[in-house]
Amino acid sequence: MFTTRRTLLQKLNMGSQVAWNDFDKTYRKLILLRGRDRGLHPDELDDLIQMVLINIFKQNSIFKYDGSKGRFRDYLKTIIDRRSFDLIRKRKNALESLNALGDKGIVLSSDDHENAEKHWEEEWQKHLLEQAIEYVSAEVQPQTITIFRLLTQEHMTPEEVAEKLEINVDAVYVVKHRMMKRIKPVLKQLDT
Repeated sequence: MFTTRRTLLQKLNMGSQVAWNDFDKTYRKLILLRGRDRGLHPDELDDLIQMVLINIFKQNSIFKYDGSKGRFRDYLKTIIDRRSFDLIRKRKNALESLNALGDKGIVLSSDDHENAEKHWEEEWQKHLLEQAIEYVSAEVQPQTITIFRLLTQEHMTPEEVAEKLEINVDAVYVVKHRMMKRIKPVLKQLDT
């Protein structure tokens, strides 16, 4: 079917450059998103990516992913959070850095934590949908993917999609139904 996270992580541990590139391509956006939510400066985000990747790729890492103990998304989020806070602590004056976060409206309170968690979950779901669409796209016509993206990612109504693409609105509903049927098992597999 498609490469699972477990398979990808196994390939990473064997030193596969292709797996490293796949992982970076697949998760870079989420790492950046979480780092921004944690208050990192733009110039710290590249360091965050490197730190997260190193943490995951270390053969003898204390914090290794074990699917029996939880979801990969939580594992990845924990690594990103830990490395983000490491970067914040490394700032010239950590107290000033933490105060600067507060001045920017970034307060690591329980409310902020809830917002960050909600944001992470929303972005994770978008990430999974994009992966599922990419996988299914090899099996369907390009216009089918276009219709589905307009509906799910652009949040257009079926009538708007039909008008934009100059097709029958019933055809849009048929595509949506068929794509959902194809995508649901892929999403389920990806979200393990």
